[in-house]
Formats: sequence, structure tokens, C-alpha cells
Amino acid sequence: MFRFREVQLVRRAWVANRQFCALVRQEPALLRTQTQRATKYRHFSFESWGMALSRSAPVAYAQEFLETVHMNSGLSWCTTIVATSLALRIVVTLPLAVYQSHIIARLANLDKEIAQIAHELRGETARAVRMYNLDEKQAKYLYRRSLKKQINNLIVRDNCHPFKSSLVIWFQLPLWISLSVALRNMAYMMPYQDMAAQALFLELSVGGALWFPNLTLPDPLFVMPVLLGITNLLNIEFHALQHTKQLTKVRKVLTYTLRGMSVLMIPIASIMPTDVTLYWLCSSGFALGQNLLMINPKFRRACRIPRTANESQTPFRDLLDRLKKRFEFNKTGT
Repeated sequence: MFRFREVQLVRRAWVANRQFCALVRQEPALLRTQTQRATKYRHFSFESWGMALSRSAPVAYAQEFLETVHMNSGLSWCTTIVATSLALRIVVTLPLAVYQSHIIARLANLDKEIAQIAHELRGETARAVRMYNLDEKQAKYLYRRSLKKQINNLIVRDNCHPFKSSLVIWFQLPLWISLSVALRNMAYMMPYQDMAAQALFLELSVGGALWFPNLTLPDPLFVMPVLLGITNLLNIEFHALQHTKQLTKVRKVLTYTLRGMSVLMIPIASIMPTDVTLYWLCSSGFALGQNLLMINPKFRRACRIPRTANESQTPFRDLLDRLKKRFEFNKTGT
């Protein structure tokens, strides 16, 4: 406890050094201009891209946000990472997931109306073929163009553009990358090894808990990497079990690819600092809980998500039944 307070005092004493170091790092404008003129070609590599990412503005904002939460809350770094991860998920990801479910439900409810319009358009196209002597190619073109126009009108009417059904990933992925790189920078004293970075490194080295007291080192018992892989696999299998129909070839390839990436995350997480692995585990765990929450009929009605024709009133029992059928199919197949 005394060591932790001592490290905090050191950090607060040198926090003003950050601004000075930022001024020292800046090159003179004349020298920078001459360097740009002399350098005709620039060579890019994974190292240069990684360094550019670690110096990017979103990563800097993410690190500043984490440091602000830690200093104002007085929590340990382990608790700060867990609390910040869950808070961002609740404040940012969960509302977007609810809105995304609204869009998906509206799109699903358009299927019956689209089928009726398609049936009517087939009849009108057949009459147009007889009246104007259209060939098969012209008839298909007119049918597809008319159907697309009608579908677009329905989408505009219900405000359910398909792109909105992927809002979560477009907000979640940049946030996940920024926080992951920020935590890695903090553990490796990147991108600048000034006194403020050293003080932050010392705080992280004593800010762990349980079997991982040092957040700058990988998990010594490999517990969190294994839990991370299991949680990611559970998320993928959850989405796979949601599809009652037979999976298409593209979706099968995507599912197996994601499974492989989940397994690959175990060795990757085993060499990453514990603060990064802890954030990944919290994020994946909340994602699993969020997925289970979004299929709960009571929660969907509380969020006023429209009912759909394929919505189950016993979703968890249905998941277990599909899981049992899959195991039975695998046993009979082998």
C-alpha cells in the first residue's frame, strides 16, 4: 500500500513534465521542412504503421481518458480498467445495440410486404410482356428495377436502412483498438519514454490483483488468455445458433474464420501485457452478456423493439435445444 502511494506521488510530481517533453519532441519548422524536401521516398512497414498508430490522436485521447478516470476515482489500475471497460460498453455499445435491434426488426417485418409487392410486380411484368412484346431480359430488368424502387420506398418509410444494422461494429471497433493500443503504450512506455511514462509504468507494475500483481507483464498463469478464447468462441457460437436455417457457404466460411481467430487470440493474449488482456476479457464478457440480453423478450419489450415473426418467446430454451441437436448430429456423423 505504501509503495502504491509512493508511486502516485512520483507520478503527480512529474505529470507537469509531459508538457515540457512534448515541446522538446517538436522539431523546428525549418528542419522539418528541409527533411521533407530531402526525403523523396518514404518506406512503410508494420513497425512504422504500429508507431504511427501509437502516436495517433484517438490513442492519445483514450490514454488521457484512462488516466483521468484513474486519478479522479482513486481506484487501482486493475479496477479502473474493468470499470472503464464496462462503463463504455453500457454507455456507448448497449444503446447502439438496442437501436440496431430496432433496425433489424423493422427490416424483418418488411419481408411479408415485400413478398406481396413482388407477387404483384410479377403479374404486372407478365402483362407488360404480352402488351409490349418484351423479351425475357427486358422483363427481368423492369421487374428488378421496379422491385428495388418499391423496397427503397419501404426502407425510407420505416427508416430502416440496412447499413444501420451494422452501427455497433463501426463504433465499437475504433474504440476497442484505441483503448487496446493506449493500454499497450502505458505498459511499454510508448511512444515516448519520458518521466511521466515511467511514473505511469511504475503505477501499472503494482496496480494488479490476485495472481497478476504486475499489469505490465503477461499473465503468468495464462488464465485470462484461455478465458478470453473461450468467451470469444461462446460469442461466435451464440450467433451461429441464432440462425435456424441452414448456413450459406459464405456464412460457414466466415464462422470458421472467426473460430480460428478466437483460438489464435489465446497465444496473442498470452504475450500481451496483462492490462490489455484484462480489457479484452472484460469487453468480450460484456459482449456475451449483451447478446444474451438482446434476445430476452422482456428486455426487448422494455426497449420497444418491434416483434418479429421469427422471434421466440423462449430463446434460451431454444438455444439449448439447437445446441443439443448439433451435438447429436456430430455424434451420428462420426
